[in-house]
Amino acid sequence: MRGRSRGRGLSCALVAALAAMALGACGQERGTEGTQGASTEATGDGHTAPTPAAAQRTIEITPDMVTAGQALFVRCQGCHGENGGGKQGIGPHLNSATFLAAASDEFLFNTIRNGREGTTMIPWGASMSDHEIKQVIAYVRSWSDAPAAELNEGPLHGDADAGEEIFGAICAGCHGRTGAGYQETANGTGIGRHAFLSTATNGYLRYIAKNGKSNTRMRGFANGDEIAVANLTDEQIENVIAYMRREAW
Repeated sequence: MRGRSRGRGLSCALVAALAAMALGACGQERGTEGTQGASTEATGDGHTAPTPAAAQRTIEITPDMVTAGQALFVRCQGCHGENGGGKQGIGPHLNSATFLAAASDEFLFNTIRNGREGTTMIPWGASMSDHEIKQVIAYVRSWSDAPAAELNEGPLHGDADAGEEIFGAICAGCHGRTGAGYQETANGTGIGRHAFLSTATNGYLRYIAKNGKSNTRMRGFANGDEIAVANLTDEQIENVIAYMRREAW
């Protein structure tokens, strides 16, 4: 991975988690038949992403689905906490309005079923049916009434070299110089692996970088935001994402 020897790293704003979660996805996906066929569009950089807003929510949520999902979530709370509050160094915070607004059902489904290689997130598809995974997602969705975010899934036009400087100065402190997260630092989740970046769309990363991950230490970076960690322009955020994608490992 180029640039690591110079001690560069990734940013607190680009988690997510996210996400996050984050639930993440293993590098080897087994398809998305459990997501009811969400339509997709090319992002221009080799990734495919759900189309904005409506297509991000493909799982029908009913009271019965939520109740069943709550019972199944007992298996998840050892890492993610009883109410999705996460556990430092073990599992990321899921009970976040901005994370749930940006994360598509497809992203959550693939993450739960396939796991995230190199982390404590195991592939639950080995012990849960597709329908049970949908029930878990219904329960997780019940934590927030935030509508699906309108994501910018346009092609990525960032300068990775310029992004390296920003990542090292701002992001590495929480996410580690290589984006390994908890394996490098106690502050933030891992965002540098292919397992995460192969499923996190450009729109998701842009949204989390600008708006942060609510209920966590991950603050937004949007230019003009009075409580932002740093006021980054859209171009600078593009540069950081380009660096992350180039250096994925």
